[in-house]
Amino acid sequence: MLFDGKKQVTRTRNLSLGGLYVETPFPIPIGTTVQLRFQLPTQPEPVEVNGDVRWVVSKGASDEIGMGIRFQG
Repeated sequence: MLFDGKKQVTRTRNLSLGGLYVETPFPIPIGTTVQLRFQLPTQPEPVEVNGDVRWVVSKGASDEIGMGIRFQG
């Protein structure tokens, strides 16, 4: 993931046609546009797409920290 010129490696926990959820110790503010690059097991080339941070989990029952990102386009 790339935002404001900074690269951040994250772990995807949920992927759908409309977006994804990533675990990250450094959530980005809601509304921020990010560039995503990820590999799908059925595709030979990485997927590159822009997205917007739609929601952030900063603390929860599972102590999971992350954010939901909606794909653009």
